Amino acid sequence: MNVLTIGGATQDVLLHYDGADIMTISQQHGTQSYLLFEAGEKIEVDGIELLTGGGATNVAVSFKRQGFNTACICIVGSDEAGNYIIQDLQREGVDTQYVKQITTTATGTSYIVTSRHSDRTIFTYRGANTHLTFTDINEEAVHNASYIYITSLSGNAADMLPELTTLAKKHRIPIAINPGKSQLASNTKTLKESLKNMDILIVNSSEARILMSTLSRHDNHFKTAFLNTKSQNPCILNQADDTPYLLNQSIACQGDFFSITNFFNTTLTMGPRIVVVTNGANGVYVGSQNMMYFHPSIRIPVINTVGAGDAFGSCFVGSIINGLSIEEALTRGIANSASVLSHQGAKAGLLTATMLKDKTASIVNKLQTFSL
Repeated sequence: MNVLTIGGATQDVLLHYDGADIMTISQQHGTQSYLLFEAGEKIEVDGIELLTGGGATNVAVSFKRQGFNTACICIVGSDEAGNYIIQDLQREGVDTQYVKQITTTATGTSYIVTSRHSDRTIFTYRGANTHLTFTDINEEAVHNASYIYITSLSGNAADMLPELTTLAKKHRIPIAINPGKSQLASNTKTLKESLKNMDILIVNSSEARILMSTLSRHDNHFKTAFLNTKSQNPCILNQADDTPYLLNQSIACQGDFFSITNFFNTTLTMGPRIVVVTNGANGVYVGSQNMMYFHPSIRIPVINTVGAGDAFGSCFVGSIINGLSIEEALTRGIANSASVLSHQGAKAGLLTATMLKDKTASIVNKLQTFSL
C-alpha cells in the first residue's frame, strides 16, 4: 500500500519552561486558560530542542512506522531548517522526491512553549507552507497512491483543495482530510466543494464548531441542519470525562447551539463515508452510516500535546486502509495518540505496527455505540 501525504512541514523549536503561570478566565460558555509571562523581562528557559513537525511530515512518519510505503508532498525553504526536515523524513524511510525547496521564503517554523501543566502554546510562522499550489502536486504521485491523506493547508494553499480532490477522484484514489482551524475559518467554501470527493473527514471539537458556524453563517440550509433546538445548555469542550457528553449537550458558537448528532448526519450526506470528531481528554466520536461510535481517552500522564491529533488521525486511517473495523481503528488511533502524548515532540511516540498490536491488547475497551 502506498500512502501520499500532503500539507505542512515545519521545524519545531521546543522551549522548555516551567516558570509560566496559568490564568483561567470564566466566559459565557466555559473557561479559557492563558499562559502568563511578565512583560519586559528576559525569561530563561530550561532547555531547547530542535525537532520536525507539520501535519504532512507527522502523518507521513506515522504511516511509515505502520508499514506503509509513504511519500510526502510539502514545501520547505532552501535553508538549514528545510534540509533538516528532508533529512529527518529520509531517516524514517519516507520518500522525499516530491518535497519542494524554494529560495524565496524560509521554512515554516513553530516555537512551542511547554509548561509544567504539560500543555503548550505555539507561535507559528507558516513560511514556505503558504506557497504550496496545485502545480506542485505530481499527478504520477497521486496516480500511484493507494490512499491520500491531506493535512491542514496554510493560506493560499487551501485554494487548491477542489482541484486536488478532483484529481484524486479522477484516479479513483480515496482521500482522508484533517483540515486546521485557519483553513476552516477562511476557506470553508473550498472545503464544502471538496467534501463530495472525500472518504474520511477528521476534525477536533473546536474545528467542528468552526465548520458548523461558518457553513451555517453563509447558508441557511446548514444552519437549519446543524442547529440544536432541543437544548441550549452548552458543554465545555475537551474536559476529562469518560462519558460521551457531546451527545447530550449543545456545542455553542457565536450565539448558536449545535448538535454533534446533526453535525454527523449533515456532513455524512455531503460526501464522506466516515466523519471523526476528536475531543481531547474526553475521547473520540465517529459517525458512519446510521451509527455513532465513542471511545474515551486513555488516562495517562501527559508530557506533550503536540502532534497527538496527527497521531490519532493517521493511525485511524491506516487501520481502515488495512481493512480493520471502525471499532478497531478507534482503539488503535487512541493508543497511538496516547503514546505521542507521553513523549516530547510530534514524532517520538509514534508506534510501529507491532507496538500498536501490543498496546491495543492492553487497553480496556470502553467503546460505546449509538444510532444516528
